[in-house]
Amino acid sequence: MNSTWKLVVRSFKGRPPTEGRARVEKTILEASGIPLKLREARHRLFIVTTNVSKGTPAVIEGESGFVCLIALDDLVDIVMDPARTLRDVMREAGLKGYD
Repeated sequence: MNSTWKLVVRSFKGRPPTEGRARVEKTILEASGIPLKLREARHRLFIVTTNVSKGTPAVIEGESGFVCLIALDDLVDIVMDPARTLRDVMREAGLKGYD
């Protein structure tokens, strides 16, 4: 799920916020694992940043809510790359009839 989460998030860019918001949140939380408490995140800062820079998001629970850390490259990919269509996905999977 290391880079798959970006594809899922990107696929919801054009969807209505009510549908997309919850799905994007769920996808990022699944990819990041259990949210770290702030104290634990500070203690493991090097490991957390290394994992984030390799494409795995991290979620930290602070006093005011959750904070999501993702690599800048991942953010730029999600924001700037157009969402793949179902046809693109099927074609890449090698299914016939989507050429």
